Amino acid sequence: MQAVIICGGKGSRLKAFIGNKAKALVKFKGAENLKNQISLLKKNGIKNFLFLTNHFEDQIKYFLKKNYSEKFIFHKDKNYFGTGGCLYDAKNKLEKKFLIVFSDLYFDFNFKNFIKNTIKKKCLFSCVVHANDHPHDSDTVLLDKNFNIKNIYKKNSKGFKINNAVGGIYFAQKIFLNHFNFQKGKSYDLVHDILPKLINCGHKIMAYKTIEYIKDFGTLNRIKIVKRDIKKNKIKNLNFFSKTKSVFLDRDGVINQENSKIKVLKNFKILPNIQKAIKKLNKNKIPCFLVSNQAGLAKGEFKLSELFKIISKLDKYLSKNNAYIDDFLICPHFTNKKYKNTNMSFFSDYRKPNPGMITTLAHKYRINLKNSFMIGDSDRDILAGKNAGVKTILVESPKIKDYKLNVKPNFKTTSLWSAVNLVLKKIN
Repeated sequence: MQAVIICGGKGSRLKAFIGNKAKALVKFKGAENLKNQISLLKKNGIKNFLFLTNHFEDQIKYFLKKNYSEKFIFHKDKNYFGTGGCLYDAKNKLEKKFLIVFSDLYFDFNFKNFIKNTIKKKCLFSCVVHANDHPHDSDTVLLDKNFNIKNIYKKNSKGFKINNAVGGIYFAQKIFLNHFNFQKGKSYDLVHDILPKLINCGHKIMAYKTIEYIKDFGTLNRIKIVKRDIKKNKIKNLNFFSKTKSVFLDRDGVINQENSKIKVLKNFKILPNIQKAIKKLNKNKIPCFLVSNQAGLAKGEFKLSELFKIISKLDKYLSKNNAYIDDFLICPHFTNKKYKNTNMSFFSDYRKPNPGMITTLAHKYRINLKNSFMIGDSDRDILAGKNAGVKTILVESPKIKDYKLNVKPNFKTTSLWSAVNLVLKKIN
Protein backbone atom coordinates (compact mmCIF):
# COMPACT_ATOMS: atom_id res chain seq x y z
CA MET A 1 0.00 0.00 0.00
CA GLN A 2 1.24 3.44 -0.95
CA ALA A 3 0.88 6.41 1.40
CA VAL A 4 0.63 9.81 -0.28
CA ILE A 5 1.47 12.54 2.22
CA ILE A 6 0.32 16.01 1.21
CA CYS A 7 2.72 18.54 2.71
CA GLY A 8 2.64 21.55 0.42
CA GLY A 9 0.59 24.04 2.43
CA LYS A 10 1.67 27.59 3.32
CA GLY A 11 0.76 27.33 7.02
CA SER A 12 -0.47 30.93 6.98
CA ARG A 13 -2.41 30.67 10.25
CA LEU A 14 0.69 29.36 12.06
CA LYS A 15 3.27 31.78 10.65
CA ALA A 16 3.37 33.92 13.81
CA PHE A 17 4.22 30.78 15.80
CA ILE A 18 6.44 28.66 13.53
CA GLY A 19 7.79 31.37 11.24
CA ASN A 20 9.04 30.39 7.80
CA LYS A 21 8.70 26.66 8.43
CA ALA A 22 6.63 23.75 7.09
CA LYS A 23 3.70 22.66 9.27
CA ALA A 24 4.78 19.05 8.84
CA LEU A 25 7.93 19.82 10.85
CA VAL A 26 6.16 21.09 13.99
CA LYS A 27 7.46 19.01 16.90
CA PHE A 28 5.44 16.84 19.27
CA LYS A 29 7.12 14.66 21.90
CA GLY A 30 10.45 15.99 20.69
CA ALA A 31 10.00 14.73 17.13
CA GLU A 32 8.76 16.38 13.94
CA ASN A 33 5.17 15.45 13.12
CA LEU A 34 6.23 14.04 9.75
CA LYS A 35 8.48 11.62 11.62
CA ASN A 36 5.59 10.58 13.86
CA GLN A 37 3.39 9.97 10.81
CA ILE A 38 5.98 7.91 8.94
CA SER A 39 6.69 5.83 12.05
CA LEU A 40 3.03 4.97 12.60
CA LEU A 41 2.43 4.23 8.92
CA LYS A 42 5.41 1.86 8.91
CA LYS A 43 4.03 0.10 12.01
CA ASN A 44 0.89 -0.51 9.94
CA GLY A 45 2.96 -2.22 7.24
CA ILE A 46 3.17 0.75 4.85
CA LYS A 47 6.60 1.23 3.30
CA ASN A 48 5.86 3.00 0.03
CA PHE A 49 5.72 6.80 0.38
CA LEU A 50 5.04 9.65 -2.03
CA PHE A 51 5.39 13.22 -0.76
CA LEU A 52 3.42 15.92 -2.56
CA THR A 53 5.11 19.26 -2.00
CA ASN A 54 4.84 22.89 -3.02
CA HIS A 55 5.77 25.47 -0.39
CA PHE A 56 8.78 24.56 1.78
CA GLU A 57 9.73 21.69 -0.55
CA ASP A 58 13.45 22.10 0.24
CA GLN A 59 12.77 21.86 4.00
CA ILE A 60 10.80 18.63 3.58
CA LYS A 61 13.43 17.06 1.33
CA TYR A 62 16.30 18.05 3.63
CA PHE A 63 14.53 16.69 6.71
CA LEU A 64 13.81 13.31 5.08
CA LYS A 65 17.31 12.97 3.65
CA LYS A 66 18.82 13.76 7.05
CA ASN A 67 16.64 11.30 9.00
CA TYR A 68 16.11 8.38 6.61
CA SER A 69 18.45 6.26 4.53
CA GLU A 70 15.80 5.19 2.02
CA LYS A 71 15.03 7.15 -1.12
CA PHE A 72 11.57 8.69 -1.05
CA ILE A 73 9.56 9.80 -4.07
CA PHE A 74 8.62 13.48 -4.32
CA HIS A 75 6.37 15.49 -6.57
CA LYS A 76 5.93 19.24 -6.69
CA ASP A 77 2.71 20.25 -8.43
CA LYS A 78 3.41 22.66 -11.26
CA ASN A 79 0.30 22.49 -13.43
CA TYR A 80 -2.63 21.69 -11.12
CA PHE A 81 -3.08 23.04 -7.62
CA GLY A 82 -4.91 22.37 -4.37
CA THR A 83 -5.29 19.09 -2.47
CA GLY A 84 -7.11 17.52 -5.42
CA GLY A 85 -5.09 19.09 -8.21
CA CYS A 86 -1.75 17.96 -6.78
CA LEU A 87 -2.94 14.33 -6.88
CA TYR A 88 -3.83 14.63 -10.54
CA ASP A 89 -0.50 16.31 -11.28
CA ALA A 90 1.29 13.34 -9.66
CA LYS A 91 -0.89 10.63 -11.25
CA ASN A 92 2.04 8.97 -13.01
CA LYS A 93 3.62 8.29 -9.61
CA LEU A 94 0.47 6.94 -7.96
CA GLU A 95 -0.21 3.25 -7.38
CA LYS A 96 -3.61 1.76 -8.33
CA LYS A 97 -4.72 2.06 -4.69
CA PHE A 98 -3.27 4.45 -2.14
CA LEU A 99 -3.77 6.29 1.12
CA ILE A 100 -3.91 10.09 1.31
CA VAL A 101 -2.70 11.70 4.53
CA PHE A 102 -2.49 15.42 5.34
CA SER A 103 0.79 16.28 7.04
CA ASP A 104 -0.78 18.66 9.58
CA LEU A 105 -2.50 15.82 11.46
CA TYR A 106 -1.34 14.32 14.73
CA PHE A 107 -2.91 10.88 15.09
CA ASP A 108 -2.94 7.51 16.79
CA PHE A 109 -4.84 5.59 14.12
CA ASN A 110 -5.11 1.98 12.93
CA PHE A 111 -4.53 2.21 9.18
CA LYS A 112 -4.68 -1.57 8.74
CA ASN A 113 -8.31 -1.75 9.83
CA PHE A 114 -9.24 1.29 7.73
CA ILE A 115 -7.69 -0.29 4.62
CA LYS A 116 -9.27 -3.68 5.32
CA ASN A 117 -12.71 -2.16 5.86
CA THR A 118 -12.50 0.00 2.75
CA ILE A 119 -11.27 -2.76 0.41
CA LYS A 120 -14.07 -5.01 1.69
CA LYS A 121 -16.65 -2.36 0.73
CA LYS A 122 -15.22 -2.11 -2.82
CA CYS A 123 -15.61 1.64 -3.02
CA LEU A 124 -13.89 4.15 -5.26
CA PHE A 125 -12.99 6.49 -2.43
CA SER A 126 -13.24 6.46 1.36
CA CYS A 127 -12.93 9.24 3.98
CA VAL A 128 -12.11 8.92 7.64
CA VAL A 129 -14.66 10.95 9.61
CA HIS A 130 -15.05 11.68 13.31
CA ALA A 131 -16.75 14.06 15.68
CA ASN A 132 -14.51 16.96 16.69
CA ASP A 133 -14.69 20.13 18.79
CA HIS A 134 -14.84 22.49 15.80
CA PRO A 135 -17.36 21.15 13.24
CA HIS A 136 -18.22 24.74 12.25
CA ASP A 137 -14.62 25.07 11.01
CA SER A 138 -14.59 21.63 9.37
CA ASP A 139 -16.02 20.01 6.27
CA THR A 140 -18.68 17.55 7.43
CA VAL A 141 -20.71 14.83 5.75
CA LEU A 142 -24.21 13.37 5.84
CA LEU A 143 -24.31 9.56 5.78
CA ASP A 144 -26.88 6.92 4.86
CA LYS A 145 -27.36 3.63 6.74
CA ASN A 146 -24.52 2.00 4.79
CA PHE A 147 -22.19 4.91 5.57
CA ASN A 148 -22.19 6.13 2.00
CA ILE A 149 -21.68 9.89 1.85
CA LYS A 150 -24.91 11.56 0.70
CA ASN A 151 -23.86 15.18 1.02
CA ILE A 152 -20.88 17.35 1.97
CA TYR A 153 -21.20 20.52 4.03
CA LYS A 154 -18.35 22.99 3.69
CA LYS A 155 -16.61 24.52 6.71
CA ASN A 156 -18.27 27.63 8.12
CA SER A 157 -21.56 26.87 6.33
CA LYS A 158 -24.53 28.32 8.19
CA GLY A 159 -27.01 25.51 7.59
CA PHE A 160 -27.81 22.53 9.80
CA LYS A 161 -25.16 19.82 9.77
CA ILE A 162 -24.26 16.80 11.89
CA ASN A 163 -20.80 16.54 13.46
CA ASN A 164 -19.26 14.01 11.05
CA ALA A 165 -16.07 15.96 10.33
CA VAL A 166 -13.76 14.90 7.50
CA GLY A 167 -10.55 13.82 9.22
CA GLY A 168 -7.87 14.35 6.54
CA ILE A 169 -7.16 10.64 5.95
CA TYR A 170 -8.47 8.93 2.79
CA PHE A 171 -8.27 5.75 0.73
CA ALA A 172 -8.54 6.05 -3.05
CA GLN A 173 -8.47 4.05 -6.21
CA LYS A 174 -6.41 5.90 -8.80
CA ILE A 175 -9.20 5.66 -11.39
CA PHE A 176 -11.22 8.25 -9.43
CA LEU A 177 -9.03 10.90 -11.10
CA ASN A 178 -10.44 9.92 -14.51
CA HIS A 179 -13.94 11.03 -13.49
CA PHE A 180 -13.00 14.69 -13.19
CA ASN A 181 -12.05 17.21 -15.87
CA PHE A 182 -8.88 18.91 -14.60
CA GLN A 183 -7.67 22.09 -16.27
CA LYS A 184 -4.10 23.38 -16.06
CA GLY A 185 -3.43 26.33 -13.80
CA LYS A 186 -6.58 25.83 -11.72
CA SER A 187 -6.86 24.80 -8.08
CA TYR A 188 -9.02 21.85 -7.03
CA ASP A 189 -9.90 21.03 -3.45
CA LEU A 190 -10.28 17.32 -2.76
CA VAL A 191 -13.36 17.72 -0.55
CA HIS A 192 -14.99 20.83 -2.00
CA ASP A 193 -14.56 20.16 -5.72
CA ILE A 194 -13.80 16.51 -6.47
CA LEU A 195 -15.87 14.49 -3.98
CA PRO A 196 -19.18 16.33 -4.66
CA LYS A 197 -18.69 15.70 -8.37
CA LEU A 198 -18.10 11.98 -7.80
CA ILE A 199 -21.14 11.73 -5.52
CA ASN A 200 -23.37 13.56 -8.03
CA CYS A 201 -22.24 11.11 -10.71
CA GLY A 202 -23.41 8.20 -8.55
CA HIS A 203 -20.04 6.86 -7.44
CA LYS A 204 -19.75 5.04 -4.12
CA ILE A 205 -17.93 7.27 -1.64
CA MET A 206 -17.70 5.74 1.83
CA ALA A 207 -17.09 7.15 5.30
CA TYR A 208 -15.14 5.31 7.97
CA LYS A 209 -16.20 6.74 11.32
CA THR A 210 -13.79 6.44 14.22
CA ILE A 211 -13.18 7.63 17.77
CA GLU A 212 -9.40 7.23 17.44
CA TYR A 213 -7.27 10.31 18.06
CA ILE A 214 -6.98 12.49 14.94
CA LYS A 215 -6.30 16.18 15.42
CA ASP A 216 -5.36 18.74 12.80
CA PHE A 217 -3.06 21.42 14.15
CA GLY A 218 -3.73 24.16 11.64
CA THR A 219 -4.00 26.81 14.36
CA LEU A 220 -1.86 27.71 17.36
CA ASN A 221 -4.67 26.77 19.75
CA ARG A 222 -4.91 23.28 18.24
CA ILE A 223 -1.15 22.78 18.60
CA LYS A 224 -1.57 23.59 22.30
CA ILE A 225 -4.44 21.09 22.55
CA VAL A 226 -2.36 18.29 20.96
CA LYS A 227 0.55 19.00 23.29
CA ARG A 228 -1.77 19.04 26.30
CA ASP A 229 -3.37 15.74 25.25
CA ILE A 230 0.05 14.12 24.83
CA LYS A 231 1.23 15.41 28.19
CA LYS A 232 -1.86 14.11 30.01
CA ASN A 233 -1.29 10.65 28.48
CA LYS A 234 -5.05 10.13 27.96
CA ILE A 235 -4.92 9.42 24.21
CA LYS A 236 -4.24 5.74 24.89
CA ASN A 237 -7.91 5.22 25.92
CA LEU A 238 -8.89 5.94 22.28
CA ASN A 239 -6.33 3.53 20.81
CA PHE A 240 -7.79 0.88 18.50
CA PHE A 241 -6.34 -1.94 20.60
CA SER A 242 -7.16 -0.54 24.04
CA LYS A 243 -10.13 -1.60 26.15
CA THR A 244 -11.87 1.73 25.75
CA LYS A 245 -13.92 3.09 28.64
CA SER A 246 -16.89 5.21 27.63
CA VAL A 247 -20.17 6.85 28.65
CA PHE A 248 -23.60 6.34 27.08
CA LEU A 249 -26.14 9.14 27.50
CA ASP A 250 -29.90 9.34 27.25
CA ARG A 251 -31.10 12.61 25.71
CA ASP A 252 -34.48 13.92 26.97
CA GLY A 253 -34.24 14.76 30.66
CA VAL A 254 -30.45 14.38 30.76
CA ILE A 255 -29.21 16.74 28.05
CA ASN A 256 -32.36 18.79 27.45
CA GLN A 257 -35.46 19.67 29.43
CA GLU A 258 -38.03 16.89 29.61
CA ASN A 259 -41.42 18.01 28.31
CA SER A 260 -44.15 16.73 26.02
CA LYS A 261 -43.44 19.38 23.37
CA ILE A 262 -39.94 18.36 22.22
CA LYS A 263 -41.16 17.93 18.68
CA VAL A 264 -39.89 21.11 17.06
CA LEU A 265 -36.60 22.94 17.28
CA LYS A 266 -37.86 25.89 19.33
CA ASN A 267 -38.94 23.59 22.17
CA PHE A 268 -35.54 21.92 22.47
CA LYS A 269 -34.06 23.54 25.59
CA ILE A 270 -30.58 22.41 26.64
CA LEU A 271 -30.05 22.04 30.40
CA PRO A 272 -27.40 24.05 32.32
CA ASN A 273 -23.76 22.89 32.37
CA ILE A 274 -24.28 20.26 29.66
CA GLN A 275 -21.40 21.66 27.62
CA LYS A 276 -19.12 21.65 30.66
CA ALA A 277 -19.97 18.05 31.49
CA ILE A 278 -19.39 16.73 27.97
CA LYS A 279 -16.25 18.83 27.52
CA LYS A 280 -14.86 17.26 30.70
CA LEU A 281 -15.35 13.79 29.16
CA ASN A 282 -13.72 14.98 25.93
CA LYS A 283 -10.69 16.38 27.76
CA ASN A 284 -10.22 13.10 29.60
CA LYS A 285 -10.56 11.19 26.29
CA ILE A 286 -13.63 9.30 27.50
CA PRO A 287 -15.85 8.74 24.42
CA CYS A 288 -19.49 9.68 24.96
CA PHE A 289 -22.39 8.33 22.93
CA LEU A 290 -26.03 9.37 22.81
CA VAL A 291 -28.65 6.57 22.76
CA SER A 292 -32.22 7.80 22.56
CA ASN A 293 -35.74 6.47 21.95
CA GLN A 294 -37.54 8.85 19.58
CA ALA A 295 -40.94 7.21 19.14
CA GLY A 296 -42.45 10.51 17.99
CA LEU A 297 -41.18 9.67 14.50
CA ALA A 298 -43.26 6.47 14.33
CA LYS A 299 -46.23 8.26 15.89
CA GLY A 300 -46.03 11.00 13.27
CA GLU A 301 -45.55 13.72 15.88
CA PHE A 302 -42.55 15.19 14.04
CA LYS A 303 -40.53 14.57 10.89
CA LEU A 304 -36.99 13.36 10.44
CA SER A 305 -36.01 16.80 9.14
CA GLU A 306 -36.97 18.30 12.53
CA LEU A 307 -34.94 15.69 14.39
CA PHE A 308 -31.99 16.50 12.11
CA LYS A 309 -32.29 20.18 13.08
CA ILE A 310 -32.34 19.31 16.78
CA ILE A 311 -29.24 17.10 16.45
CA SER A 312 -27.49 19.89 14.55
CA LYS A 313 -28.50 22.45 17.18
CA LEU A 314 -26.99 20.32 19.92
CA ASP A 315 -23.78 19.75 17.93
CA LYS A 316 -23.46 23.48 17.24
CA TYR A 317 -24.12 24.42 20.86
CA LEU A 318 -21.50 21.99 22.11
CA SER A 319 -18.93 23.07 19.50
CA LYS A 320 -19.18 26.69 20.64
CA ASN A 321 -17.84 25.39 23.92
CA ASN A 322 -15.26 23.07 22.27
CA ALA A 323 -17.23 19.96 23.18
CA TYR A 324 -18.73 17.10 21.16
CA ILE A 325 -20.61 13.81 21.31
CA ASP A 326 -18.63 11.06 19.56
CA ASP A 327 -21.59 9.27 17.97
CA PHE A 328 -25.26 8.52 18.53
CA LEU A 329 -28.09 6.15 17.72
CA ILE A 330 -31.83 6.73 17.87
CA CYS A 331 -34.68 4.22 17.79
CA PRO A 332 -37.73 5.77 16.06
CA HIS A 333 -40.11 2.83 16.66
CA PHE A 334 -42.97 2.67 19.16
CA THR A 335 -44.34 -0.65 20.47
CA ASN A 336 -45.96 -2.16 17.35
CA LYS A 337 -45.44 0.92 15.17
CA LYS A 338 -42.38 0.70 12.93
CA TYR A 339 -40.80 3.78 11.41
CA LYS A 340 -40.15 3.14 7.72
CA ASN A 341 -37.59 5.79 6.76
CA THR A 342 -34.47 4.02 8.07
CA ASN A 343 -31.87 5.28 5.58
CA MET A 344 -29.70 7.08 8.13
CA SER A 345 -26.43 6.17 9.81
CA PHE A 346 -27.85 6.84 13.27
CA PHE A 347 -30.90 4.54 12.97
CA SER A 348 -31.37 1.64 15.40
CA ASP A 349 -34.00 -1.09 15.59
CA TYR A 350 -33.45 -1.50 19.32
CA ARG A 351 -35.76 0.46 21.59
CA LYS A 352 -34.67 0.82 25.20
CA PRO A 353 -34.84 -1.07 27.56
CA ASN A 354 -33.38 -3.35 24.88
CA PRO A 355 -29.60 -2.83 25.18
CA GLY A 356 -29.10 -2.97 21.39
CA MET A 357 -28.10 0.67 20.89
CA ILE A 358 -25.41 0.36 23.56
CA THR A 359 -24.04 -2.98 22.35
CA THR A 360 -24.07 -1.86 18.69
CA LEU A 361 -21.88 1.16 19.48
CA ALA A 362 -19.72 -0.94 21.81
CA HIS A 363 -19.03 -3.46 19.04
CA LYS A 364 -18.31 -0.76 16.48
CA TYR A 365 -15.88 1.18 18.68
CA ARG A 366 -14.42 -1.71 20.76
CA ILE A 367 -15.85 -0.43 24.06
CA ASN A 368 -15.12 -2.16 27.36
CA LEU A 369 -18.69 -2.35 28.68
CA LYS A 370 -17.64 -3.56 32.12
CA ASN A 371 -15.78 -0.28 32.72
CA SER A 372 -18.35 1.98 31.05
CA PHE A 373 -21.46 3.85 32.23
CA MET A 374 -25.03 4.51 31.13
CA ILE A 375 -26.46 7.83 32.33
CA GLY A 376 -30.24 8.18 32.04
CA ASP A 377 -33.33 9.48 33.79
CA SER A 378 -35.76 6.60 33.35
CA ASP A 379 -36.14 2.96 34.33
CA ARG A 380 -35.80 2.04 30.64
CA ASP A 381 -32.35 3.66 30.55
CA ILE A 382 -31.22 1.87 33.67
CA LEU A 383 -32.51 -1.54 32.52
CA ALA A 384 -30.89 -1.07 29.09
CA GLY A 385 -27.61 -0.30 30.84
CA LYS A 386 -27.92 -3.30 33.15
CA ASN A 387 -28.71 -5.60 30.22
CA ALA A 388 -25.68 -4.27 28.36
CA GLY A 389 -23.38 -4.90 31.31
CA VAL A 390 -22.44 -1.28 32.07
CA LYS A 391 -22.66 0.58 35.37
CA THR A 392 -25.73 2.80 35.60
CA ILE A 393 -26.38 6.31 36.90
CA LEU A 394 -29.91 7.64 37.33
CA VAL A 395 -30.30 11.40 36.91
CA GLU A 396 -33.33 12.38 38.95
CA SER A 397 -35.90 14.14 36.76
CA PRO A 398 -39.70 14.46 36.52
CA LYS A 399 -39.76 10.97 34.96
CA ILE A 400 -38.86 9.47 38.33
CA LYS A 401 -42.57 9.29 39.17
CA ASP A 402 -43.06 6.91 36.22
CA TYR A 403 -40.36 4.54 37.43
CA LYS A 404 -42.11 1.16 37.17
CA LEU A 405 -39.51 -1.44 36.26
CA ASN A 406 -37.96 -3.35 39.12
CA VAL A 407 -34.38 -2.27 38.49
CA LYS A 408 -32.04 -0.22 40.66
CA PRO A 409 -29.24 2.00 39.36
CA ASN A 410 -25.70 1.70 40.68
CA PHE A 411 -25.72 5.42 41.49
CA LYS A 412 -28.07 8.42 41.62
CA THR A 413 -27.30 12.07 40.84
CA THR A 414 -29.18 15.30 40.18
CA SER A 415 -27.56 16.32 36.88
CA LEU A 416 -25.28 15.26 34.04
CA TRP A 417 -22.53 17.44 35.53
CA SER A 418 -22.55 15.54 38.83
CA ALA A 419 -22.86 12.22 36.96
CA VAL A 420 -19.75 12.96 34.86
CA ASN A 421 -17.75 13.90 37.95
CA LEU A 422 -18.81 10.59 39.50
CA VAL A 423 -17.80 8.69 36.36
CA LEU A 424 -14.32 10.26 36.31
CA LYS A 425 -13.78 9.33 39.96
CA LYS A 426 -14.75 5.71 39.30
CA ILE A 427 -12.91 5.36 35.98
CA ASN A 428 -9.70 7.06 37.08
